[in-house]
Amino acid sequence: MKGKFIDLHVHTNFSDGFDSIATVIKKAKQNNVGVLSLTEHYNISSYKIACELAGDDIEIIPGIELGTDMSKYNENKKHVCHIVAYFVSYDICKVLDMYEIERYECVVKTLELLRKQNINITMSDVLEHARDKKSVGRFDIARALKKLGYTKSTAEAYGRYLEHGGQSYVKRKKLKPFELIQKIIECGGVPVLAHPKSLRFSEEQEDEFISKLVESGLCGIEVYNSNIGEDKRLWYLSLCDKYNLIPTVGSDYHGGKRKPVLEIGKGKDNNLNVTDMSIIERLKKKKEEIDALNNQKG
Repeated sequence: MKGKFIDLHVHTNFSDGFDSIATVIKKAKQNNVGVLSLTEHYNISSYKIACELAGDDIEIIPGIELGTDMSKYNENKKHVCHIVAYFVSYDICKVLDMYEIERYECVVKTLELLRKQNINITMSDVLEHARDKKSVGRFDIARALKKLGYTKSTAEAYGRYLEHGGQSYVKRKKLKPFELIQKIIECGGVPVLAHPKSLRFSEEQEDEFISKLVESGLCGIEVYNSNIGEDKRLWYLSLCDKYNLIPTVGSDYHGGKRKPVLEIGKGKDNNLNVTDMSIIERLKKKKEEIDALNNQKG
């Protein structure tokens, strides 16, 4: 894989991406990507299919992206902390089951709030327009709002009704970042902080927060992300050096007509194109260390 690009944060239509797995693999090959991870939100269903389609051309790293409860920090601002877990075992399904139950209950509560605003969308409507009828969430409600003519776009649906502060926003119960990191490690996964700019902290606050994540077992930061400029990249690299974290790379590609336009492996305006395979080697070594520790605990 020497000389080929790395992209460890990509979504397909198995979560909130727009491209099929086949399309993503095709684009990755066209973009000279040698190592890829499909980090779907709250599911690991695309992994085996991706491996079959990639063959020997692309190494597929198993991954998943999970949100966390940041309510402690959200009195005045909207802070977001997502954790990507690499090489996690299927034991993570125990965590996913908890998230899935809460997700369904939130959909039910959201529909109740919408009905109070004379927006009569039923669960059947949501399921009809959902991309995955086994697992529905806010995005599927947004699709139904658009399809049924209540909004002109899914973005408008989020802005008016579904996002934090929206008229029908329902807060979901999630694990705190520190709890989630510990759960990921228990499941044999390597936890990495995704798109760290989403924390929306000052650098001093970031340092303090990330130090606490490290105490819980954080292994890396997505330093090479499409939406991180050179100055912030250097800052996150300094934190990686300070806390002995792995600087990972991820475009956060979703496809579709999202702005800014991102490309798998290349990011925004070719601001990624990372070929440093030591990143992969360090992730695999960390996986071995975590497995060894888990085996010692029995």
